[in-house]
Amino acid sequence: MEAKDRYLAVAVLAFGLIYTMSAWRLPRAPVGNSFGPVYFPLGLGVLVSVIGLLMLVQSLRTHQETARKPSKLSVRMWIAVLFCVGYALTFDRFGFMISTFVFLTSFLLLLNGLKKWPLCLTIALLYTIGVWYLFEKVFLINLP
Repeated sequence: MEAKDRYLAVAVLAFGLIYTMSAWRLPRAPVGNSFGPVYFPLGLGVLVSVIGLLMLVQSLRTHQETARKPSKLSVRMWIAVLFCVGYALTFDRFGFMISTFVFLTSFLLLLNGLKKWPLCLTIALLYTIGVWYLFEKVFLINLP
């Protein structure tokens, strides 16, 4: 496996751990099982962390280190990881609408380039409003 596989494994592990810590901080239910709203996100975070750890172990077992200049793809991957971490860290402070819109816009601009900024803004806006509407109006679940 190449170095970028190891970088991806570390990124998945870091995201899983941050997600698990954020899931643990979710508010508890006032009625019934207080951990009810926490089980699924916590389980998902643990699963992603375990997958990241397994990926890391596999890449360390089969990888021979080669010193080389980081490729354009690996730099973009690290920027994407920073966007994900930033999204996880700003979600509580700025709420779903602002955090998701900024995250999706920046992520789509990273993937598609600045020339397609109107399309990226439109997709991010429609997705954010669509998910908000689905949770708030259809499922009757309040988003932060």
